[in-house]
Amino acid sequence: MVVSLVTLLLAYGIWWSFPIFYVSMLREFGWSRAATAGFFTLGLIIYGFGSFPAGALIDRFGPRKLIPVAGVMVATGCLISAAAHEKWHFYIAYGLFMGFGTICMGFVPIAALVSNWFVRHRGKAMGIALIGNVAPPLLAFPIQELISMAGWRVAYVVLAFLVLVGIVPLAVFFMRTRPQDLGLEPDGGPAKHEPKEGRSGKSGKRVIQQVIDPKWAETEWGLLSSLKTFRFWALTGVMFALGIGNGTVMSHLVAMVVDMGRSREMAAFIFSLAGLVAAVGRLSGFLSDRIGREWTFTLLSGLYLCSVLALIIFLKNAQTWPLYIHALAFGFGYGLCSPTVSAGAADLFLGRSFGSILGVSNIAYGVGQGIGAWTGGAIYDSTGSYDLAVWSVLPFYALMGIFFWFMAPRKVRRMVRTK
Repeated sequence: MVVSLVTLLLAYGIWWSFPIFYVSMLREFGWSRAATAGFFTLGLIIYGFGSFPAGALIDRFGPRKLIPVAGVMVATGCLISAAAHEKWHFYIAYGLFMGFGTICMGFVPIAALVSNWFVRHRGKAMGIALIGNVAPPLLAFPIQELISMAGWRVAYVVLAFLVLVGIVPLAVFFMRTRPQDLGLEPDGGPAKHEPKEGRSGKSGKRVIQQVIDPKWAETEWGLLSSLKTFRFWALTGVMFALGIGNGTVMSHLVAMVVDMGRSREMAAFIFSLAGLVAAVGRLSGFLSDRIGREWTFTLLSGLYLCSVLALIIFLKNAQTWPLYIHALAFGFGYGLCSPTVSAGAADLFLGRSFGSILGVSNIAYGVGQGIGAWTGGAIYDSTGSYDLAVWSVLPFYALMGIFFWFMAPRKVRRMVRTK
């Protein structure tokens, strides 16, 4: 799990450093915001469509073969960006190399691996492992400092080096697809060992998974069979709505703050603060094991909506305090999101094709992010402000909560505490 966390931290730390580099690119090249955001938009779309092959590849080859290759691709994209002078250089870097490389060592493969390793504490385990893909904004402030001291090109070279010495060797030496590969069973038990009751707390209670719909739960879901279910498309709706909201907000937050007269360091700090709070949210992944996937997702949807309202207030009065409200609400909601979604999806479709199923649904997230990132820049170019772009996010964060209730993982499996 620690290796998964470190892998995601570096992978998404580089991926979500784009908003920091975005401001530097705008200043150096003078391109329009839509055109400059277009690099990341293409990367997000490739990231999304790469989710299916990433899921299929992790199912087929496992992490020890897939993730090192992905790391080399991301490092190559960073080095191309460091030497870039034309738009098409960045399109190649983010689209061809970084977009596909990131998803191949990102959310889909890691979520599939963690689902194999944990059953009773899946929500909690997802939360801990997936800290890595929300904590990266913590790197925003040091990356901004590096850019200020050495320039954005040098910063890209440093990031490429970190991937090659960090992710690649860890994946080769320590990652395994299933606990059975090490003679273990899920949740860390030895092979063919049943955990004894009374060991999980003072009251002797423990969390177990209760099957509500045996027919659904016993089905060995493949990709094609899952595509015929309403629940799969509800999951896809969650991903798409979430992607549009996150793509709009996260891609333009730093530029938005700078436009309102704040420094780039202040903007990077707010981005980093959201990442710190998101890490706390990830550690709260156990909430979905306790109160249910649907109610946890409703809570985080409300937090997302509060974060957008805080941004609207900031754009209206240019005061600093709404930024802190935004960072707290967005960060905690973002932190809760991935473990809740992935645990809910695993409750529905866990099996040998789960990586492929989650990967296909995640295409919608990448496409949504791409649409949000580009549309945010286009709206700014047309209106001279981000007001309309931020307002447009509200209905999508509301819709994703509705779609999750349509998924209804509680009607297939749910976690209960024994007496």
